[in-house]
Amino acid sequence: MTVQLGEATVTIHHKTMIGSLNEILAIGNSFRLKKGQRKLELKEYLSRETTWELIQATERRVHQANDNSENLAIIEFKDFMRNNGQLEYSKLIPKFKVIKTKRGKGGGTWGHLYIMLDLATTLDADFKVLVFETFVKSKILEWWDIGGDNYILLNKAIDTLPDRKEKNNHGVYIQIAKQFREKLELINTKGYNVKEAIAEIQQKRANWEDKLVSMIEVELITSYPQLKDILAKLK
Repeated sequence: MTVQLGEATVTIHHKTMIGSLNEILAIGNSFRLKKGQRKLELKEYLSRETTWELIQATERRVHQANDNSENLAIIEFKDFMRNNGQLEYSKLIPKFKVIKTKRGKGGGTWGHLYIMLDLATTLDADFKVLVFETFVKSKILEWWDIGGDNYILLNKAIDTLPDRKEKNNHGVYIQIAKQFREKLELINTKGYNVKEAIAEIQQKRANWEDKLVSMIEVELITSYPQLKDILAKLK
């Protein structure tokens, strides 16, 4: 999913919550340069012990919960400390799942959303507030989740329509999804559109999906053509 941050965007893989730390750094540095401050380098952030304490806590929180694995080993950061007091982060990265590096196209350093947010807080105060407003106040991730869950429920409800029972409805799902995008003025129907990062749009989509599911369940909608007509009239 693409998230709008001021005049720029960042891409976050919704299932893994992994996004580009380089993108966050570039946006944060643009705020710094406008104020006459020097650009910060990613290695400055990754060389700090406090950064890796956060990364390790994220690793334990995310993967211990998702994988039902045994307690993850606690890494002694002193074993990776240089004489200048900075960590050899290139040797630490391979030991974690919540941060990784890539080469070539789409390369750079990628990290879990918690790491992205932590990096943002170290770059610039105004950028920090913008990030908090985007992810906390607007509830963009919450509404994205709700909308995704409701879409699955809507697809299942479509399967119960009298004229769609026991049929391959994959094409119907696609057409309804396209109708949603057109109605929400998400003109580019291929991939993600920047407007999809606006919480109000995700909230409206989720509410519409919920209404349609309810209408099918109480048999106010009893056919695919009727579903399309009702969807067109929703506001």
